[in-house]
Amino acid sequence: MTEDDTAVTRLFGGPGSGKTTALLDRVEELIEEEGVAIEDVLVVSYTRAAAAEIRDRLAERLGVNPRSLKGTVETMHAKAYELLNLSRGDVIGERNKREFCESYGIEFEDEYESARHRRARSTTIGNKIIATSQWLQRTRKDVADWHDVPFQWDTEEVRLPPDIDPNAQQGNKYTPTWPADDDRIDVPEAIRAWRAYKGEEGLIGFADMLERVQQRSLVPSVEYLVIDEFQDITTLQHAVYEEWKPHLQRVLIAGDDDQVVYAWQGADPRLLLDADVSEDVILPNSYRLPSRVLNVVNREIRHIEERQEKDLEPRTEGGAVEAMSSPSTLDLVRNVRATVEEDDGTIMVLFRARYQMLRFIDEFIDQGIPFQLLTDQRMWTDRLTEYVEAVERVEAGDPVSGLGARRLADMLAGAAFGTNDRDDFYDAIDERKDAAGVEDDADFEVDPALVTEHAPFVPEPTAAAEMLRKVTNYQERSMRAFFSGEYQGVPTDRVRLGTIHSAKGREADHVYVSTDLTEKVVEQMAASVPDAKDVTGVREFTKTTDPVPVLTDNERRVFYVGMSRARERLVLLENLVGGAPTLPIDVLLYNEPREMTLKEMLAEAEAPMAAD
Repeated sequence: MTEDDTAVTRLFGGPGSGKTTALLDRVEELIEEEGVAIEDVLVVSYTRAAAAEIRDRLAERLGVNPRSLKGTVETMHAKAYELLNLSRGDVIGERNKREFCESYGIEFEDEYESARHRRARSTTIGNKIIATSQWLQRTRKDVADWHDVPFQWDTEEVRLPPDIDPNAQQGNKYTPTWPADDDRIDVPEAIRAWRAYKGEEGLIGFADMLERVQQRSLVPSVEYLVIDEFQDITTLQHAVYEEWKPHLQRVLIAGDDDQVVYAWQGADPRLLLDADVSEDVILPNSYRLPSRVLNVVNREIRHIEERQEKDLEPRTEGGAVEAMSSPSTLDLVRNVRATVEEDDGTIMVLFRARYQMLRFIDEFIDQGIPFQLLTDQRMWTDRLTEYVEAVERVEAGDPVSGLGARRLADMLAGAAFGTNDRDDFYDAIDERKDAAGVEDDADFEVDPALVTEHAPFVPEPTAAAEMLRKVTNYQERSMRAFFSGEYQGVPTDRVRLGTIHSAKGREADHVYVSTDLTEKVVEQMAASVPDAKDVTGVREFTKTTDPVPVLTDNERRVFYVGMSRARERLVLLENLVGGAPTLPIDVLLYNEPREMTLKEMLAEAEAPMAAD
């Protein structure tokens, strides 16, 4: 089979257009064809979370266990891991990065340390050098092109390319020479040292995996390929795709060039826009956005010149768009609380960075309103919900599900069992499960008397937070506030908090979007404008410019994702987080400062735009 024999369909789906549903429809149509089995199909998604969601939805359609589809629906890196027959010990970790940086004599911040370090990572030289190495691999650039990475560098710390570094003596970017007393860091040299370290230690990074798959022409044993979120793939992933394509009968690539959220990792929407395809499908309707919200997000995204127009039809007429200028965190807490009390709709509060979200949580958590995090599992997890429900049912004298009983056995502090043994409670639950003849803990019930027999000091709901183990401080604080407050009837998944990136593919009735940026984001923006001294409104656009005078295409796409989550109401929050660079709402909507009030801006933005 040749590349010309492979039929490629490109599916464009705007926010709420049902792209994933359409993608799954195509997969079902494929396996209904004679001679095609699910094992003949590979569905690739960009992130593990997105792959898990598609796997669950496809499993539900096919009536199978999601685990049986693990090799059918996965990320490209997971497939590369499989094709290379790697083990966990082969993969580079944070410890290895720290070890290299310490041996090389440069500073490094662990990615998984506390949230206060998140901001420091943008200026820590070790992290920047490793990230630059990865970016060069993802974009398939030479080490000599390191200065193309969207970072700004401290000229007192590193040597710049010789054509722009005044201390360079001669040579070009491939063969620069420097004075003997110039002890600044040579970035290309550091990158090569990092790559040599990986080779010496027999370690492999995620970009290395894809490079090896492409170089060795390792191809999955399938006939049909589906790639979701194609707009977020990198040049390196695209090279793997091109390596695979000639070996396939049919390919479906699906995405939305307006929703690129991983540009900082090397994602390039032109790979979707310029793809060689046999057929184009553009989904026409948004089943999420009401007309006013759709008009506002269209006004926000229209400043990008190179894009595929979707011409989405709204879900319904109406909706609401609001804005708050310089609110305090307490103002936002009160607004969210009022929404919880006055409306039954779901709520999502989104931030550009995780540390900004954690600041809000510190203020919000004591309200007693349960909430979930889109970014991690440190809040109202399913385990915590099941524990709370079990405690409440025991208090009410109602039967407890086997799953709830197991959560009590696992999460209650030892004092709840008195002189009894925790393992005896586990054994009793297993006996009831065997007697019921079921495989799932949720499919049988136990009498509350069985619980109190083994855990005689199981707490009342008001003390449930005091008798817990295996929980975070945030979870304990949240539960304590929950049981002492007035919101026990609020579902634990009704309010969700997260970063804009984590909201991809999700929606809510009420969506709050903070327009505050981070120093790292502003640094990348300033580094990507053609001329930092030719930006309207500022003498020079640098990483410390605040408020920002313009929004780059990559950041515009990120905010488009956040704003387009709203089913009913969108609330924009300008200058919420103290100390964070501010993105003014006029720059967000008009790409320049405007002499207009927020009310005037939103009234204009909510109206349909005239055709070009």
